[in-house]
Amino acid sequence: MQQLAYCGLGVSDVEAWSRFGVEALGLGLSDETGVRHLRMDDRSWRFALHEAPENDILYAGFELGGAGQISALRGRLDAAGIPWTQMEEAECTDRRVEEGLWLRDPDGLRIEFVRDHARAPKPFQPELTNGFVTGLQGFGHIVLSIRNLERGLRFYETLGLALSDFITVAAGPGGMLRIAFLHCNERHHSLAIAPLPGGKRLNHLMIELLEVDDVLRGYQRCCSMGYRTGGIGRHPNDLMLSFYVTTPAGFDVEYGWGGRSITEDWSVAEYDKISLWGHESAG
Repeated sequence: MQQLAYCGLGVSDVEAWSRFGVEALGLGLSDETGVRHLRMDDRSWRFALHEAPENDILYAGFELGGAGQISALRGRLDAAGIPWTQMEEAECTDRRVEEGLWLRDPDGLRIEFVRDHARAPKPFQPELTNGFVTGLQGFGHIVLSIRNLERGLRFYETLGLALSDFITVAAGPGGMLRIAFLHCNERHHSLAIAPLPGGKRLNHLMIELLEVDDVLRGYQRCCSMGYRTGGIGRHPNDLMLSFYVTTPAGFDVEYGWGGRSITEDWSVAEYDKISLWGHESAG
């Protein structure tokens, strides 16, 4: 597995989310018609905005290195007894990929595996930032709510993700929340899973900036535009300096800088706090 390439969001107000993406986050609108697509680098799109009442994630797409990796994944899925479906030509055209397959995770989310995610014909020219950390690390990460952590962890490890670490914290009277962080390249995590409250599959998605000043400017921008934000802070495991902003669809975007990388001698660790400092809840 190479990277978390894209995700599809079902939002009830496409125009509001588009404005948020462009004017608050600094993403770019694609030239394509139909479903609204947002760019952040040389890829034709990273986020697709589908008009839908869910206000939640509809699918996530991981890019593989080539046809051989697609074939190897099919064999691994068959051996594990995980059903999968080949993507039809029309679906590949919609996603701007050459080939792909899809399956459902244990809680029903559509997960796609594709190859040759298309580049855009024009370079991406950011207007509000100095750019985003993407390339082989993909667009960032997603944090999903699942019902059973151990089942979810086994499933995603079968798909090819590897465990980075855990965070376990107190949650409510006498309860504990355990979050698993998984990687598929040098980004600390492309996916995190936990039995999170809130009623949505997508807790948040993260995009990482090239410059720390862009995070601070983004925070000022979101506050001045009236978006609900928490405080700036830093996480203990990936060391990301970031803030969270609530999108027009109700889930959050983490806007960050300085994430730590997975190394060859990486070992799984346990943490007992979400943040080293900051990240105060939104008021």
